[in-house]
Amino acid sequence: MLHLKPDDPATVSDLRRPWPTGMAAARPRTIRLVVADDHPLYREGIIRALDAHGGFLVIGEAGDGATALSLIRSLEPTVALLDVRMPILDGVDVITALSLHGPDVPVILLSAFSDRQLVASGLEAGAAAYIDKTEDRDAICLQLATIAASPSLLAPRQLRPTDPMAGGHEHWMPRLTRQEHQVLQLAGKGMDKVEIAQTLGVAESEIRRRASEVLRKLDVDSLDTAVARGRTLRLIR
Repeated sequence: MLHLKPDDPATVSDLRRPWPTGMAAARPRTIRLVVADDHPLYREGIIRALDAHGGFLVIGEAGDGATALSLIRSLEPTVALLDVRMPILDGVDVITALSLHGPDVPVILLSAFSDRQLVASGLEAGAAAYIDKTEDRDAICLQLATIAASPSLLAPRQLRPTDPMAGGHEHWMPRLTRQEHQVLQLAGKGMDKVEIAQTLGVAESEIRRRASEVLRKLDVDSLDTAVARGRTLRLIR
């Protein structure tokens, strides 16, 4: 199994080589992962379990959020699996940075039950899902495979009222692209679509398209309402 760290001489092009024929071809690894946890033994255990489970290729691992963010941006994995609590940047910080500046890589948080408030903040910031890290590693791999294979991974996530992270209420967790987030952020500063287009240096028609996607994902019918909802969900300040 290949693990890239910041000083690894391997390149992204190395990861795009075709798989050999035979047994490897019968079990293709289509889910490319960056895994980050500040406990080396736990991180190594998860990586071994993922390798044994099949269907995964861990292309990078990190022990802190800053390194994880760098790897996500340089390698653009299918999914990032991040511990919610890490040095330098925690999982929520990484999600926020990705929502502001990309790339649009889904993040699944690993958490202990005691981290439920921090995980709720991560979901509000745009995390695709969370997994209880205290569960059996095989169970974690199965959950991860199920989540990562779902077409709804990039769609807004709705927490059920029974979900322990929902606090008894329903919340939409929209996943905006970096460009859509820019539109929402500038609208929150009082700019109209013409001013946003001038600020970003793109055509007004493109801003209208991005704004339309923001409205759809936030399930609202006006940009002003989108701004209000974005603040409620802590997507913007």
